[in-house]
Amino acid sequence: MSNLIIYYSRSGKTKLVSKIIQEEIGGTLVEIKDKTNRSGIFGYVKGALDAMLGSNTDIEPDYVDLTEYDTIYVGTPVWASKPAPAIMKLLEKCDFNDKNIITFATMGGSGGDTTVKAMNNIIKKNNGKILKSFSIITGDNSKIENLTKQAIND
Repeated sequence: MSNLIIYYSRSGKTKLVSKIIQEEIGGTLVEIKDKTNRSGIFGYVKGALDAMLGSNTDIEPDYVDLTEYDTIYVGTPVWASKPAPAIMKLLEKCDFNDKNIITFATMGGSGGDTTVKAMNNIIKKNNGKILKSFSIITGDNSKIENLTKQAIND
């Protein structure tokens, strides 16, 4: 069984959770990069606004070949109770036919349920099978590892 962990991370929290998942289950890690400048306070505000409006963005890589993977984890930060535009762009392009998908969101406080629901809707539309979803509150770095391990092993 081959695992793939795909994620987008602006602040590094989703990247941290993704690396913990990789350490626990093994597999390939793929970072999606947003070509729009999301740095600083203006990047943060623009990101939240783009997420709320469902704005499009350019990403790198612009496509991920899923054919050799059985289980795919997809992670995003929560922006205005929605997935980051970079992950939404990738999800719209992927064919998840007969793939087992686990979605996850990282957040400072709330919005995880609506975020993973939005991701799951696109994945189902693209023929993926959602195995589970979870959200991690990343405010306390000392708890992120334990929360992640608990979420993937539940």
